[in-house]
Amino acid sequence: MRRLLPLALLLAACAPAVRPQPVQTWEGSARVLLSVQQYRLTFTVDPVSHALSGTLANLSSGDRFEASGTLLPAGDAAELTAQVTPGSAPRLNAGILGFGISGLSLKAEAMLSGQITGELFAGSLRVNGLRYPLTLRRVQ
Repeated sequence: MRRLLPLALLLAACAPAVRPQPVQTWEGSARVLLSVQQYRLTFTVDPVSHALSGTLANLSSGDRFEASGTLLPAGDAAELTAQVTPGSAPRLNAGILGFGISGLSLKAEAMLSGQITGELFAGSLRVNGLRYPLTLRRVQ
């Protein structure tokens, strides 16, 4: 047992240190149907796998969505692709005489994609097959 303790300490010292991932916050707007909607994208990126996880908040409506995807380096820019899901949004359960629907989300899923160059994200938000241009600026 005494021999294993120094070996365990040596192996622990060689393990890579877990570095906190910086939180990035981006804000901007998109014209969805006939109105301009304000958005805030907050996320972290794993530096090894380039996996992105965070939230997309619609500041105009107060809705909040989960975002997961990738942020891949591409020269002087980075390509962001994320699936946006309603997460724990309310779901519809209804039925009449044994027929009905169960677990239908009242909020639609979306796909967020675009390119980050410096402090600017230029891309689009695709909801129900319709693509809306989205521009965000880094605030943190």
